[in-house]
Amino acid sequence: MLKTRGRPRYDQEDAEAAEAFRDIGAKIQLNRDNAAPLWVQLRNQIEEAINTGVLAANSRIPSEQALCDFFGVSRPVVRAAIGSLSNGGRVIKMPRKGMFVAAPREHVDFMTSNLSVFGDLTAKGHVVSTRTFEFYRCPPSEKESSVFGIPETGSVVRIGRVYMTDGAPITLTHISLPGHKVPGLETVDIENQSVFQTIRERYGLTVLRAERWFTAAMPTLEEAERMGVAPTTPLISIESIAYDADGAALEYYQALYNSSVARIHMSIEQSSATNA
Repeated sequence: MLKTRGRPRYDQEDAEAAEAFRDIGAKIQLNRDNAAPLWVQLRNQIEEAINTGVLAANSRIPSEQALCDFFGVSRPVVRAAIGSLSNGGRVIKMPRKGMFVAAPREHVDFMTSNLSVFGDLTAKGHVVSTRTFEFYRCPPSEKESSVFGIPETGSVVRIGRVYMTDGAPITLTHISLPGHKVPGLETVDIENQSVFQTIRERYGLTVLRAERWFTAAMPTLEEAERMGVAPTTPLISIESIAYDADGAALEYYQALYNSSVARIHMSIEQSSATNA
């Protein structure tokens, strides 16, 4: 049976984080004779400390080397345990800042409804803000021309923005709108405003339905920097077309979504008809 090593030395940056681990260190017992690998034992017991509040949300986790010293295990064991917690959204790795216990994740419904991420999170009481990095009118691409049914001589308004909930980046979105339906939109101040709400109030345009497609994706270096994540962070790629009351395409967007900030919620009801 492996036991923790009392009070190992820590780098200054790990000193405060180590205090919390002294509490759980006295309770964690890693057993080499156990059928579960050491990293699984360590992972499960750290997760239990998170679930019970012993390790508070947003608290710092010591470095890998400090954890190796504290629990008396090798770096691969610690790396596997922390990696699994990170993949499960329980631990956040922030480049150049360290590792932290993730706050409990909320959920979003905008992927399975006609709501925007802005509207959905605002309705749940979150503080939603945006960081717009592009906003202009231009000729449509081949894809945009096909989606909106407009000629190459027409125009689209493009909006590139990062959405943040309570200060944490959650989506990076490239939005396109048919130019003839939103005259002058590119001159409007839309920072920290919902695009759906803006076009509804200014142009009377309302989304009736939307179709969305999802795939797994890895961000580019630029996208990772804008999202505040490591380039190795898996994200969800979303492609969406929203339609107005007349059935015409009103919005097309491609986005990267960080599910470690908020999970995706889906509600499924059985229809009254009995399946054959």
